[in-house]
Amino acid sequence: MARSPRRSPSSIDKLPPEIRELIGRLRDQGATIDQIKAKLDELDAEVSRSALGRHIKGLAEVGEQLRRSREIATALVTRFGDEPDNRVARLNIELMHGLVMQAITATTEGEDGEPGGPVTFGPEDTMFLARSLQSLASAQKIDTDRLLKVRVEVAKEAAKAVETVGKAKGLTKETMDAIKHAVLGIA
Repeated sequence: MARSPRRSPSSIDKLPPEIRELIGRLRDQGATIDQIKAKLDELDAEVSRSALGRHIKGLAEVGEQLRRSREIATALVTRFGDEPDNRVARLNIELMHGLVMQAITATTEGEDGEPGGPVTFGPEDTMFLARSLQSLASAQKIDTDRLLKVRVEVAKEAAKAVETVGKAKGLTKETMDAIKHAVLGIA
């Protein structure tokens, strides 16, 4: 992404970490901007109401992104197979997809903290995004190939089991082939 000019730290960013944590805790407890501002005034922390409002809005946006990420992660983990490696691989692919899309659709922030124009990409950043997308496609192919390989192995094992049990029970070759075809899709 094209480097946007680094914004100077806000008055909230310049506060000690304990005060910034207090702001977050108070907001989590349901305090209003005015209540938080009053508490900051008690502590002699000089912060304007508008700076506090922008900071709290940013906290809310980050909190919402985290909540959505958790929901997506939970949905993806439950949607994908029972095999932990499979779930992790697919989850990583989906999360990376989300990050790339977020980078592509991002907007710059104006000096007043309001959203500005779209983020522009230089040649180096475009190449990085292209490589990221290529890596995602490659990871999806590897995951699909691995899943297919596992399914083929399971089908082979099931076919062997049909043969073993079928012979022990006196089934004809035609009957065993019919079972393999009907259940496994193989002859």
